[in-house]
Amino acid sequence: MLVRCHRSRLSVWAVLCVLVLCWLYIFPVYRLRSDKEIVDEVLRQGQVWQRNQTDIDLFRKLLSECCDPRRMFAVTKQNSPMGKVLWYDGEFYHSHTVNNETYSLFVQETPLQRPLKKCSVVGNGGVLKHSGCGKYIDQADFVMR
Repeated sequence: MLVRCHRSRLSVWAVLCVLVLCWLYIFPVYRLRSDKEIVDEVLRQGQVWQRNQTDIDLFRKLLSECCDPRRMFAVTKQNSPMGKVLWYDGEFYHSHTVNNETYSLFVQETPLQRPLKKCSVVGNGGVLKHSGCGKYIDQADFVMR
């Protein structure tokens, strides 16, 4: 009589899984880059950066078609009435429903004075240091951080 032991098959799979995990730990397929590598890459790209007017025009077109940026750029009393759910942080599980307390903090209408010809969006890290982008940021009509 032949009796099959299912444990031996499970243990083979368990050993195989452990080996694969060890392999991935030693030789990761994807690893996060260090801060130094990121800064070095930004500095390298900053030296060869060139304005791409075609992509700028395309981005402006796509943005105006999807989002109505002139009306929706800032949270205002006009575009965020009481009871409206505001989603933030790019996630659907981060939300706030506008109530009396928050509604009173909103400005009546968008604070941007139009037309804005140039805007700059900058981060709060040091990646722009020595990038050569300062003169372009300083020329902007509006800087978002």
